[in-house]
Amino acid sequence: MPNTRRPALGLDREFVRLVHHRAYRDVVERQFGFWDVEQQDEFFNGDWLRGGIEIIEADGEGCGYVAIKERDECVLIRELVIDPRFQGRGIGTLVLSEAVELGTSRGIPVRIGALHQNRNIGLYRRLGYVEIGRDDTHVFLEHRPHGAG
Repeated sequence: MPNTRRPALGLDREFVRLVHHRAYRDVVERQFGFWDVEQQDEFFNGDWLRGGIEIIEADGEGCGYVAIKERDECVLIRELVIDPRFQGRGIGTLVLSEAVELGTSRGIPVRIGALHQNRNIGLYRRLGYVEIGRDDTHVFLEHRPHGAG
């Protein structure tokens, strides 16, 4: 299943919102005990307005989105959200691997955060990400380039 990415356009906004809601609902309910659509729309709107979102496509069909920010000190995966209908097919793993390649080529770490109840934390750890911190809601992980401390 070949994956491609393209910049999100205004007409992609509702697709991204729906993927956000489908993918986050389970983890939010497990962590916080309830799902509030208005609150989630606010979280989504803030993320959408920050920009930099790319649509992930598998065989020409939208299956998720990602927002990766290249900083001087790290590659930050701000969002990586795969529609539950497409999870378990290696799509997220491929995006994470591409981010690691980018960080390695620049000699900088790749960082990502996840809600405490996000099942993908196990995937991140299997791919070599290590926990570097946490707060009341999120775990923060980092993948260091080979040879880095």
